[in-house]
Amino acid sequence: MQKSLIKRRESIIVSTIQTLNEVGLQNLSTKMIANQEGVSEGTLFRHFKTKTDIMLAVVDHFSQYDDAIIETCVKKNFSPLEAIRYFYNAYAEYYQNYPEITVVIQAYDSLMCDEELAEKVSAIIYKRADFIIKTIQAAKDQNLIGAHMDPVLLENILTGGSKEICLKWRMERYCFSIKEKTAEMVDTIISGFIENKI
Repeated sequence: MQKSLIKRRESIIVSTIQTLNEVGLQNLSTKMIANQEGVSEGTLFRHFKTKTDIMLAVVDHFSQYDDAIIETCVKKNFSPLEAIRYFYNAYAEYYQNYPEITVVIQAYDSLMCDEELAEKVSAIIYKRADFIIKTIQAAKDQNLIGAHMDPVLLENILTGGSKEICLKWRMERYCFSIKEKTAEMVDTIISGFIENKI
């Protein structure tokens, strides 16, 4: 019984992501989610009290690999530059294997309009950014990149580039490899700040 409830809950989350990807956040309704899942709205609300609760679960689903990606960078003793490359490439691979999940990235601004969702989304954004900023600082400390480089600014550039590639990938109906394009972007940006090239 418990296993069945968990499976249904997970299935609703996946159906929500699929529906969100098709209609966008503004048009998303619990009726649409229920139709996608093939259940009544009543069944939906037996698992989630509100639409916000469903979206909180979607955001959790979206960020489920965050800890594993960061832990891998630490456990494998990557150099700071290797860790930066791995971090962005790991997310690009996740998105390439699950294109629908990228709708969450594109809905960040809208999600921030809800107080509960804003808190969760902000925590995800700052956690990811904090890891990269600290890793860039470590690269500075090891003289791998120029001492003049602001870690916060470089994180903004890398993350901004990653989001822009993701948006173009969605706009072009996934017609190129987001993984390859992201790896190229990260390498290009990092190579511009490597100490011996400055």
